[in-house]
Amino acid sequence: MVKGIFRKLLNKLKAAGAKLRDSRNTEHNYRYKLSDAIMCAFVIFFFQHKSVLDFQRKMQEERRRNNMINIFGVNNIPCDTQIRNLLDLIEPEQFGGVFNEVLLVAQEHGVLEEFRVLDGGVLIAVDGLWYHSSEKVKCEHCLHITRIDKKKNEEVTTYYHSILAGTIVRPGKTEVLPVMGEMISNKDGTEKQDCELNAAKRWLEKHGDEYKWLKPTLLGDDLFSSYPLCKQIVENGLSFIFTCKEKSHLSLFKTVNESKLEEKERKERKECKKRKGKKPEHYYIIHRYRWLNGVDIRVERPTLKVNYLSLEIENTKTGKITYNNSWVTNKPLSKENVEHIAACGRARWKIENEHNNVLKNHGYNLKHNFGHGKEHASQMYCILNLLAFLFHGILMYADEQYQKARIKAGRRDEFFNALRYGLMYGLHDNWNKFLRFVLTGES
Repeated sequence: MVKGIFRKLLNKLKAAGAKLRDSRNTEHNYRYKLSDAIMCAFVIFFFQHKSVLDFQRKMQEERRRNNMINIFGVNNIPCDTQIRNLLDLIEPEQFGGVFNEVLLVAQEHGVLEEFRVLDGGVLIAVDGLWYHSSEKVKCEHCLHITRIDKKKNEEVTTYYHSILAGTIVRPGKTEVLPVMGEMISNKDGTEKQDCELNAAKRWLEKHGDEYKWLKPTLLGDDLFSSYPLCKQIVENGLSFIFTCKEKSHLSLFKTVNESKLEEKERKERKECKKRKGKKPEHYYIIHRYRWLNGVDIRVERPTLKVNYLSLEIENTKTGKITYNNSWVTNKPLSKENVEHIAACGRARWKIENEHNNVLKNHGYNLKHNFGHGKEHASQMYCILNLLAFLFHGILMYADEQYQKARIKAGRRDEFFNALRYGLMYGLHDNWNKFLRFVLTGES
C-alpha cells in the first residue's frame, strides 16, 4: 500500500487531456478546455452520479472554493451540454493511451504482480459490449438491429454503439482492470456492419505493441478462434486461449476425434450434508482433461498449428456432467500445465461477470444514454466510464485509506454513497483528507 498513487493516476489523466488536439479556432480564447470536459465527465463516472458537478458549482458560489479545484485541479466546470460538445471533438484514438499510462503506474506499485499468472504474463479477456442504444437517436456510425415488435406487430430498428472491451483478469479474483478497447462502428462507404472479430484485428494493430510489456494472453469465446486472428496474434508475439466449438471447427474436431489424446484426471472428495443418526457420506467431483498438441486450426491452406484442450467435470453423486468446454491455444500443453491453462481459459467469463455486469447493473450505468453527440461524444463517455472503473480497481489494491473505506462500507452501493456524500457536503484540501472524511467523518 502506498500514499500518493491517486495523484499519480490523476496526473496521467491530466497529461492525456493536455495532449489532445483542439480542432476549434485557435485564435479564440475559449473559457473551457478539452481537458476540463475530460476531467468533469470522468468525475461523474468516478462518483457514479450525474449531479456531482452541480453540487460543486453551488459550493463555489457559497464558499468560493470547491472540490473540483482542490482534488481534481479543474477551475472551470462546464455545463452538461458544454461537456458533451467538447467530448464530441475528441477522437477516441487520441485518448486511448491513457489506459496504458495508468497501468504503468499500477505496475510501478506492484498491483499487476497480483495478476501475472501464466509465464509471467497477464490474461486479457475480450468481449463485445453495448454502451448506447436508441430507436430514434442515430448516426452514420451506429450499428443497428431490426426485430418484430409483437405488441405493435411491426418492425422496430434499434440503433446502438458497441465496443470490443478488454480487461485484465485472474482466476479466483473478482477484481478486474480494463485496458483500452476498440470501437465497433460502421465506416463510411461500407455496406456490411462492423463486428467484434474485425474490431479484434484492429485492436491488435493499434495496441499489440503497446501492451506487449504485459506479456498478455488473450481470452475469448469461439468467435475469436479463427485462423486470421490467431495468426495475427502469433505474429504479434502474443498468446491466446480461445473457446473452440465443434460446430464451427469441424475439421479440427475431426482430427481430434481420430487421434489418441493425452489425458489427466483429478478427483475432489466432497461430503454430503450430515443426517441425524447416519454416518456422513461422500462423493467425488472428477475433472477430466484431454489434450492434443499440433492440430491444424482449419483444413484450408495456409493453416496454423494450435493445441487443443478440453475439460469435463462430473458429479459422481448425481452422475451428471456439470461442465464441458474446449479451447485452442498456442501454449504447449503438458500434464504439468493443463489444469492451470484450463483455469485461465475459464477466467474468460470474468469479463461477463466482473466487468460487463458491474458496468451495466452496479452503479456505472453503462447502458444509460449520457449523450450521443454528432461525432465522438458517446464513445468518449464510454471510455471515461471504463477509465473510472480502472481507477477504482487500482485504488482497491494500492491505496490503504481507500481500501479501509471500501471495507467499512461493505456493499458497493453504500461505499459510493459515502464517496458522494463526502464530495458534495464537505470541502477538502486534497484526496487524502477527502478519504479521511469518508472513513472517519473528520475533516
